[in-house]
Amino acid sequence: MKSIFCALCLAFTANGGLSSAVSGQEAQALSVGRHDPVDFDLPSQSLEKAIEAYSVASGWQVIYDAKLAAGLQSTTVKGPMLPAAALRRLVTGTGLIAEFMATDGAMLVVDPAVQNAPPLEPTQRIRSYYGRVQTGLKRAFCADERIREGGYRMAIGFWIDSSGQVVRVEPLSSTGEPGMDAAFVQMVRRLPVGEAPPPGFEQPIVTLITQDLLAQCSSSSVQPASVAR
Repeated sequence: MKSIFCALCLAFTANGGLSSAVSGQEAQALSVGRHDPVDFDLPSQSLEKAIEAYSVASGWQVIYDAKLAAGLQSTTVKGPMLPAAALRRLVTGTGLIAEFMATDGAMLVVDPAVQNAPPLEPTQRIRSYYGRVQTGLKRAFCADERIREGGYRMAIGFWIDSSGQVVRVEPLSSTGEPGMDAAFVQMVRRLPVGEAPPPGFEQPIVTLITQDLLAQCSSSSVQPASVAR
């Protein structure tokens, strides 16, 4: 069981539990704002693959329970449209709806209009904890000049214990530079979460760092004061 989110989309596949897109085709870097139209070309496909492709194209984070997405097909999304509208169209007919949590993120939850829907909607505590981890990762990655300007792509899984400390880190891909791989792992290991995961927050958390997402570090909202070395 694992929760997955992309750190700087920020974006989060899973055997169960909260999930989000963390792998897939490299996309051409997008120099668009988070609320500008994006030219989507997403055919109908498995919902998991569609969400992954959507996240790469838009830079938006989509968190969902993998059990809900299993066996579902997305709706075709083609042409220029705002990311929020594209996501709504993507999940049309799946029995899921997008619940927007931030300026560039959403959770997929069961449409309350769907009868006999299982009670799997995330709690506010899970959303808040996700935001806490997301903010810490943004600050850490954006504060490190090597990472911010290196154009790297890497996925990392990690676990947080009851004391709020990162106790295990596993690289899931490589930058191609062993030294930078180690730097990413060390930075995640030192992440000062400072609070235990709430009930229902499944692990590991997986974060994906990409070049186009690191480009968002120029935003004042992600500029940190310092970074642990």
